Amino acid sequence: MGIRLAVLGSGSAGNATCIEGGGTRILLDAGFSCRELVARLRAVGVDPRRIDALAITHEHADHVRGAALFSKTYRVPIHCTERTARAASLDRQGAYARVPIEPGVAFAIGALALVPFPVPHDAVETVGYVVSCDEGRVGYATDLGHAPEEARRALRGCDLLILESNHDVDLLRSGPYPEVVKQRVLGRHGHLDNETAAEVMCEVASERTTRIVLAHLSRTNNRPDLALLAARRSFESAGRRPPRLHPAEQGTPSPWFEA
Repeated sequence: MGIRLAVLGSGSAGNATCIEGGGTRILLDAGFSCRELVARLRAVGVDPRRIDALAITHEHADHVRGAALFSKTYRVPIHCTERTARAASLDRQGAYARVPIEPGVAFAIGALALVPFPVPHDAVETVGYVVSCDEGRVGYATDLGHAPEEARRALRGCDLLILESNHDVDLLRSGPYPEVVKQRVLGRHGHLDNETAAEVMCEVASERTTRIVLAHLSRTNNRPDLALLAARRSFESAGRRPPRLHPAEQGTPSPWFEA
């Protein structure tokens, strides 16, 4: 077996993904309470005591809410940048151990190799990740206002891709959010809309890309059918058949996806 993943939940109420390969198992983000993380891990057949490490993208609560307590309870180290650790108060919250990382510098957790790369989001030092094991590669970028070339380069040619498809622009503009929040989401350090996400997916997906998970869908400003339609149209316009597409859910873990 190469590398596989299960999205435990994705959206503004919490984000976490379990990735395993070569006998190593990590949580990428921990945006639910510790209790909820445990329940969702068990729902996909994972004993929380078998998690080897956490890797965090940024300090927003929907990505780090349960990290410190999970780390402390199960004696699991947290990998994140120093700036993210300070912004999330991980040490003050009693995290078991913390391993500093730097954007662009690869590191290993057991059999998994991770490469964090910077993405533009309104946090102190947001990163995405490429996680690989043997020949399998997973790309993960769930909070970014646009996709610069460095991020696109990192995500190219992955077997499994998790990419934000946060909102439909028309739904957002006509929706109930205050104007200042709408401008934040639409901004260069906000979140990807369906059309932009679809364009990025089509560019970075290769023949080896078997599945793309559409992540961080807004429950207020998006619908899975709209995100899927935008993705399919982008591939069709390029004369390509899309990989299998799966919209991640907020309330229910996904099945396991294998590279």
